[in-house]
Amino acid sequence: MSQPTSNHPGKWTLECVDIACETHDVKSFYLRVRSNEDDLVPVWPYKPGQFVTLMLWLEEKLVPRSYTLSSSPTRPSLVSLTIKRDPQGLVSRFMYDKLTIGDRLSARGPGGSFDLHSVAPRRKIMMLTGGAGITPAMSMLRYLCDIRSDKHEVTFLHSARTPEDMIFREETLLLAKQHNIHVQYVCAHHAEPDMESGFLSRQIFERNVEDIHEYTVLPCGPAPYMDAVKSILREMDFDMRHYHEESFGDLSQRTNPQNASPETLTTRNISIADKIKRRSETIQSKGHTTQQPDTETNSTDNNIHFSASDTTVAYSPGETLLQIATRAGIAVPTNCQMGLCGTCKAKCLSGTVEMELADGLTSEEINGGCVLTCIGKPNGSVSIEL
Repeated sequence: MSQPTSNHPGKWTLECVDIACETHDVKSFYLRVRSNEDDLVPVWPYKPGQFVTLMLWLEEKLVPRSYTLSSSPTRPSLVSLTIKRDPQGLVSRFMYDKLTIGDRLSARGPGGSFDLHSVAPRRKIMMLTGGAGITPAMSMLRYLCDIRSDKHEVTFLHSARTPEDMIFREETLLLAKQHNIHVQYVCAHHAEPDMESGFLSRQIFERNVEDIHEYTVLPCGPAPYMDAVKSILREMDFDMRHYHEESFGDLSQRTNPQNASPETLTTRNISIADKIKRRSETIQSKGHTTQQPDTETNSTDNNIHFSASDTTVAYSPGETLLQIATRAGIAVPTNCQMGLCGTCKAKCLSGTVEMELADGLTSEEINGGCVLTCIGKPNGSVSIEL
């Protein structure tokens, strides 16, 4: 089985076979990779630290959401997602409140370059995690322990509000005893005697590593946490070439379909027949139809071609590539939806895509024709590699 690339992520069916409560608002979902043939157990090749994009639906509208795998690729037939329930989150509440054992999810992936193989860290690694940002680091940690790696010395610092909010506490302490790993917890409130108290600081860094300049630093967490990490490292004159980050971005900036709720989401798209029936019922009951882009009458100047899925759709001026792709039922891995993280990047094969910023892209990616679908707006006829 060939490994899918991040440019052409594979399509997978995942069946929920177990659910574990990690904290009062965090669950791990154990998902078996399914095949169309029940007697086959397929494997899913991915790298430790990569993410998967779940494909959920509000009737015919796609609602994709990306989550980092917390499992290790050394166990490729069973993957896990560890998800914190956000009181305002659409998909996290659906997963936490609605998903049950036996449910199946459509997914695309793997994706992302925040992984041990792409980063190629130095011998000493410092993993810094805040809250649910522990997931990619946990995937890396489990992987290094599974392969009994002696190439790296790992320092693992996890920050949480209280001891009750600490995810994977028992497992990380066990791994620390069995392997060459230093584990410490930073607790904002009610810290226990063996924990660091307060918030991450330069003093905490210095108490837990002898010389930060010998390390590759791999942080992941919410935006304020990431800002704090970078501020501390710059204060310590750390060489940021050895800093590689994964960030959730500002979750408040994510957009969801109108009237969407965890109760209205489903794990599959409604059928074409259902669409026609529901649209007909809407016309009869309300006496009018909603306006949809007309791919046959719109000018070809406002068409976009998605090459990988061989789909051509019309768009309205001002729509982003992500909005157009989602409307067309094409899953695009997304995260911050602000043009910062680079998760949603795709290659523009022809035409013009306008972006106000390109912080989520490297100069090499820009020169290679990559664009950020979450903020990129097509101008004229465009072809995108999705």
